[in-house]
Amino acid sequence: MPKYQDIVSELIRLYEAGYNDATLTSTLHQYVEGKDKALRAAERFIRGFEDDELQEGIPALLKEIRDAQ
Repeated sequence: MPKYQDIVSELIRLYEAGYNDATLTSTLHQYVEGKDKALRAAERFIRGFEDDELQEGIPALLKEIRDAQ
């Protein structure tokens, strides 16, 4: 999965090469879709620790993840 700076560079490259908005939108959508999928998987995993009193910061972490979705 590309990093944020890589996708920004790719979008700039496509824009400067004259690609249309549909190509730019599609490229951005693919990137966001992959990040969203990973974030949902992380939430499911972390949710398994939600009731574990030994784990600190789980509610705040889950809130941060959920707010980002």
